[in-house]
Amino acid sequence: MAALPEDNPSIRIGRSGWALYAILGLLFGVYLGINQIVDLRGKANFAPWKPLVWEISSVIVIFAFVPLIIRFERRFRLDSRPRWRVVAAHAAAALVFSAGHVAGIVALRKMAYAFAGQSYDFGDLPIRFFYELQKDLITYLVILGVIFASREFQIRRTADLRAGELATELSEARLKHLTAQVEPHFLFNALNAISNRMHEDVEAADRMISDLGDLMRAAYDSDNHVLVPLARELDWLRGYASMMTERFRGRLSFDLKVAPGLEAVQVPRLLLQPLVENALRHGLPAGRGNLCVDVTREGATLHYTVSDDGEGIKDTVIKPGTGLSNIARRLELLFPGAHTFTLLPRQPKGTVASLSFPVAS
Repeated sequence: MAALPEDNPSIRIGRSGWALYAILGLLFGVYLGINQIVDLRGKANFAPWKPLVWEISSVIVIFAFVPLIIRFERRFRLDSRPRWRVVAAHAAAALVFSAGHVAGIVALRKMAYAFAGQSYDFGDLPIRFFYELQKDLITYLVILGVIFASREFQIRRTADLRAGELATELSEARLKHLTAQVEPHFLFNALNAISNRMHEDVEAADRMISDLGDLMRAAYDSDNHVLVPLARELDWLRGYASMMTERFRGRLSFDLKVAPGLEAVQVPRLLLQPLVENALRHGLPAGRGNLCVDVTREGATLHYTVSDDGEGIKDTVIKPGTGLSNIARRLELLFPGAHTFTLLPRQPKGTVASLSFPVAS
């Protein structure tokens, strides 16, 4: 069943807006009237209600004209061309506005005075109209200025919001591109490890293929996500560690230490695995040694630490084009100025890769 007009939310909002607009106009008129009362206080035959009638009637008529001026300005916009046409249109509109203002205030004041049992005298019409015309021209220009400034503010605000959206979309696209670069590199290394293992132990190679299938399925399930729960990242890492310990059976030990209560924390996808892969490739190329991953949290900051007791590194500078530079670029896009990423020697031997970034509560 269709909603009745009275039940339409947009109509309710519109009516409440007009009611607020009318109340503000009335309050503004009362404010001006009180100022007039203060100025005229002590004069002979002074009636406090009269200044209120004068100012409130003037404000009511002006506020009634404002929506019409807004519509007229939309047709003859101040920034449109030719300029002479806009100036001529608004000059004529200002005269109409002044004439309407004078006619409106005279009518309202006569009604108010008649209600009080008196008569209202506007005075010498040409002189009073000229007096009101000067003020009305200024009022009309002020209204036009407010209309123009409000529209420019909205245009700039919309442009800023759109620019922010485009920047976000670009950053997400770059992040997805950088994340996608990790997977082919990982797949190549995994297939190479399976190939080497196949010549030594076919059953072990078969288990590695099964693990790889699970990893690729998990990767495609979260392919469109930049951030994933830490639990999913850890599952991926465990699958990768299972493959590598199978590849280097009896030679490689893998320890994963995760502080409790962090499984639901949102983290960048495929950030841990490249660190582990880098440690195996450069720190433990023969697959002999211990590799340890620690995940901890301090307040609103999550810490990853990947350490090995392998050969160590001579150059701790992260070079462009490597898997580590991919991580560094993703961190900068996601957490500009709010992350750390270091690569340091480990004592007595080995390497420690550490990174941190903010996470939501």
